[in-house]
Amino acid sequence: MIEIDSGDVMHMRDASFSEVLDEINSKARQTRMSVALALAALILGGIAGLATGGPGLLLCALALPAAAIGSWLDSYHRTTVLYYDLEGDAETAYKRLTEGYDGLNGCAGKWHIEAGGAIQSLTAWKRNAGASHLVNRKTTTLTYALPPVIKSNLTPPALRVGRQIMFFMPDIVLVEDAGRVGAVSYADLNIRWQDSRFIETERVPSDARVVDHTWKHPNKSGGPDRRFKDNRQIPICLYETIHLTSSSGVNELLEFSRTGVASAFADGCRMLAALPRERKTALALPGTDTVDAAEDRSVRSPEGKGGVLKGALLVGVGLLVAFPAFKMISGSAKRDADPVTPPPLVRQISEPVEDTRQGESSSNTPDISPREPTPAVEAKPIEPVSVENDSPPQTNTRHTKTNANLRKGPGTTFAVLTVVPNGSKVTILESRGAWSRVQVDVDSSGWMANSTLEEERD
Repeated sequence: MIEIDSGDVMHMRDASFSEVLDEINSKARQTRMSVALALAALILGGIAGLATGGPGLLLCALALPAAAIGSWLDSYHRTTVLYYDLEGDAETAYKRLTEGYDGLNGCAGKWHIEAGGAIQSLTAWKRNAGASHLVNRKTTTLTYALPPVIKSNLTPPALRVGRQIMFFMPDIVLVEDAGRVGAVSYADLNIRWQDSRFIETERVPSDARVVDHTWKHPNKSGGPDRRFKDNRQIPICLYETIHLTSSSGVNELLEFSRTGVASAFADGCRMLAALPRERKTALALPGTDTVDAAEDRSVRSPEGKGGVLKGALLVGVGLLVAFPAFKMISGSAKRDADPVTPPPLVRQISEPVEDTRQGESSSNTPDISPREPTPAVEAKPIEPVSVENDSPPQTNTRHTKTNANLRKGPGTTFAVLTVVPNGSKVTILESRGAWSRVQVDVDSSGWMANSTLEEERD
């Protein structure tokens, strides 16, 4: 049996995602404050119990609020926020991927192949119902989830492949293994699939198609071996096998009980791989317009100083309440103690995958500090200043590089007037930040994201 397993996730990196990936892994290595504060409260309660002979153990009840405060702090320090605004081709491609994933998840039987090997002897061939290969498979799960240190406005498909989990985000495939996260681009992800005849010694899935039968102990000619009394017939089912690989180390084999379900999922991955590789990244600051583009954007949230101050204040209040309670329970007003602050893919390849399944299974927060009242200042009218600009407005012509939304104003909160097809000729009338007001034809004008327009040509 040869083990079928992926490489180290820390070797799975994508240049366009390396900065975000480093941040994700850095935050994953940080101490979980929810656990640290809860343990500190339990230790404090234990010490108090020993000192008072039992009543001090009531302080252990502080573990629950301490864990809640720590979890709130973790949401600032151990979380990376990825924000996606999918439109046009990106929305279509990702919808295709999720529809294909739902098709895979709808199969009654879903397995992850962990190891496989060819049968070398006639004795082993007879013992294993005439199978040419043996496989070690386990039931797998297909869900929608996010890695623990990531929060997003969408929940991606999460495919469990042994000890690793693959998260199919709109721009990247994240691979998690024991809290460490790697990244594989869709362009580097290869998907091959084919039908597979499997001798099913377990329960036949309800949607499986039985194409033949064999014997538990066959003879050389394929008939039943009369020397075995319990020689029964075993069904041969037609399954579909998917092989996921990448140059960075992905190597996973899966099997599904229904055929014809892999192509839609692979087609979605291929469409995402064909999208432009530009990434629009911005800080999540109030009043910042997001870019209205067909491709996805990742937005990382800032470290909220006000949130940290608020968390520290809550912890301090908790300790101030806990210390007098401890003294009251112990009944010793003379004993003083110092409070301690606890610390794409890919189109189908014609060459077949080696049939390794044809065998028997071997089973931002506002500042809360008080402020001095600001004295009222008498308002004075401001005289308008006229600015003359004799230069004519600059105009130029561009073309759309994807299906783009034409909006009433410069931002995604404005209504969509129409969708301008890919390759349409537009005239730029003015620009404002990441947006431009364009003239599409005599009767149509509006605002369009700069990222949907081709660069100016010489």
